[in-house]
Amino acid sequence: MLFKKLSISLITVVSLIFPSFQVFAADVILGGQSIGIELDYEGIMITGTYDISIDNETYNPASDGYQSGDLITQVNQQKVQSISELMNAIKENIENNQKIILTIKRENHSLEKELKFQKKNDQFTTGLYVQDGLSGIGTMTYYNPENHHFGALGHMMYDTSLSSETVVKNGTIYNSYVKKINPSENGNPGEKIADIGNIEIGNIFDNNHYGIYGEYTHISDGLKTISTASIDEVETGGAYFLTVLDGHEVTRCSIRITDLKKQDAPAVKGITFEITDKRVLSLTNGIVQGMSGSPIIQNNKLIGCVTHVDVHNVHQGYGLYIDWMLENDK
Repeated sequence: MLFKKLSISLITVVSLIFPSFQVFAADVILGGQSIGIELDYEGIMITGTYDISIDNETYNPASDGYQSGDLITQVNQQKVQSISELMNAIKENIENNQKIILTIKRENHSLEKELKFQKKNDQFTTGLYVQDGLSGIGTMTYYNPENHHFGALGHMMYDTSLSSETVVKNGTIYNSYVKKINPSENGNPGEKIADIGNIEIGNIFDNNHYGIYGEYTHISDGLKTISTASIDEVETGGAYFLTVLDGHEVTRCSIRITDLKKQDAPAVKGITFEITDKRVLSLTNGIVQGMSGSPIIQNNKLIGCVTHVDVHNVHQGYGLYIDWMLENDK
């Protein structure tokens, strides 16, 4: 049994501190659109193992040292990058009665392991759960017309099902259509249910603790250009963020900023806010997964994006300053 991809909604962040930077304001194209994100492993990721039967004895690949997070890159020295390539290579070697040796990348090391399998009725079973990519739904924060770059999410995208925090840097973003909202409850954040479309928007070249960044190849007409605000310009009080709650339509959501951290180096949860928009609350009951990256606007300037939900009070959320996104957009 082979599983192709894991789809996740995005709202989680992990912090990382860098040296102090000087950041300057920029004019960017305002986001708010729902996006589908597909990150590509440079090989096939093992996400788990299960028992199979070999010579009437139970066998699990974990007993031979296979681990969640291992990346299969070659089968008998033949490079593989997708599940279909992996399956075809294994099948070909089985038909030729050849021993199957997998080349595995684990962290910065390369390993070789024999692949054992169960064969029955011309079908083979390996005992490995695998996927060749990671997909999810989020929100575009901005497009930068100066360098044709984009920034989105405001946090890293990674596979929470893996025991290791495996980071994938490269991938593609697509348009996305929101079909349904599962509302949040305290202790149980909701989520957007959305389809990833077939219109390619851009290519991802970095996936780090402050978002995904890349070069856009497609942009809709009529989007608004906006100036960004420095951290010192952001203040408590009224603001709003933009996100999609139905289809492709970008919705404005009123918020009140309740607390600000005056950071002098990139860090998360710089902005604390609560949703005050009754119409939005009637649909979402708070921050939901998939809102990550929703641009926050105050005094006609882009100040940051939504990143976290407070799981104990889902009406409250946290944001990342736009300064730190611009600094990471290199």
